[in-house]
Amino acid sequence: MHRFSTSMPAFPMAGAALAALLLLVPGSAWSAGEIGVRAGAGIGGHDYNYQEIYWRPAALAPRFGDRSRWHVAGYTEFNAARVSASGDSMYTSGVGVGGWLTHPARPLSIGVGTGPTYISERRLGGREFGGNWQFTSHAAVRLRVADQVSIGYRIQHTSNAGLYSPNDGYDIQALEVRVGF
Repeated sequence: MHRFSTSMPAFPMAGAALAALLLLVPGSAWSAGEIGVRAGAGIGGHDYNYQEIYWRPAALAPRFGDRSRWHVAGYTEFNAARVSASGDSMYTSGVGVGGWLTHPARPLSIGVGTGPTYISERRLGGREFGGNWQFTSHAAVRLRVADQVSIGYRIQHTSNAGLYSPNDGYDIQALEVRVGF
């Protein structure tokens, strides 16, 4: 079994870093934003189990277009996740940017995004990732179920974009619950 080799697991470190970042953000940035969790599994016959937490501060969420109609709501996301397969696990942390095509009177939004991801292990469940720095890209849909609450479905691909060899990468599909504040 391949195990993380440092004295402190990356997921608690990433969680602590996310908590520290939240504490350092000025109070005005807390006037709006969103937090969420994702849980999912591998795609394409790969037995991955995936859990993630994320935060999207409002201060880093530009909007483009007339907000009373269809428009793009941009975001910056800070995340930390645990991925496991075949008795092994790794931890990830990343920063991503993306946007939602959204309408204030419609409950459904469509989104895409990408960003760098650090993974704690270079292999997992028989797949070789080549190095610790990867890129994650995703497409998602979400449904607003209440004021400031939505559920969603996301497909994401993580690989090293040819920076290392091998470049097996992995694909995840996940369900998401998001709360705005």
